[in-house]
Amino acid sequence: MTKQTDNEGLDLIGLGKLAKAIPEDVYKQTTEVAVSTFTKLIAPITESTSGLGRYIRQKFDHMVEVEKAIAVYSIQNAVAKAEAKAGKHGLDVITPIHAKSFIMSIEECAKETDPTLHEMWENLIADQLINNNFHPHFVKILSHFSPAEARLLISLHNRNEVGDNQGGWLASGHEWVLHWVRKSGETQLNNWTYSCDLLREFHFADTLAPMANTYKVEENVTVLFRTKSGNAFLKAVSNEI
Repeated sequence: MTKQTDNEGLDLIGLGKLAKAIPEDVYKQTTEVAVSTFTKLIAPITESTSGLGRYIRQKFDHMVEVEKAIAVYSIQNAVAKAEAKAGKHGLDVITPIHAKSFIMSIEECAKETDPTLHEMWENLIADQLINNNFHPHFVKILSHFSPAEARLLISLHNRNEVGDNQGGWLASGHEWVLHWVRKSGETQLNNWTYSCDLLREFHFADTLAPMANTYKVEENVTVLFRTKSGNAFLKAVSNEI
């Protein structure tokens, strides 16, 4: 199986790198090879908690064949990423503290074939192995992500990078918003979509009023930026070394 190198992860500067799809040879892997590889990968992770190991194996056994192949590929990549991070920061690869979240991450990752979302799941599994930026709520949130939310969040800027603005809005609702921009003064107006609503609901993004007279009143424009919570989530689902 082909492993992704450390610098092929998600880019957090707002541009984003093109995440690679799952290699074709993964789907051609035999069940015997998948089971054998899975056992070898999981054993060191669960050696101190045999109950967790048995539970993960039972979940794995109930996957369809293609999910088993993707799960093995994903865990192999996740372990390699965790080891790389641990080595650089003097950490240890550990048994995940939140077993339920770890198992759910493996299950979701085995079902995900979108390149960006799949890489996010891999990185979130890796983060749980070193307990770095991980929070169990991230698993639930990522399971609700579509590629649109993932790519939108990656593209946003931090609040201190959006340029001059007039602060927050007085109105709490955003039914009136038609367009958004990444920086105050940008001429390219983006349509406000459900993905924008979701990122605000997760508290991963928020809005600011652009400077007065920057845009026409009828354009109904807001600045959309990434919050501290959004940054924490991206760190957990990125391959940032």
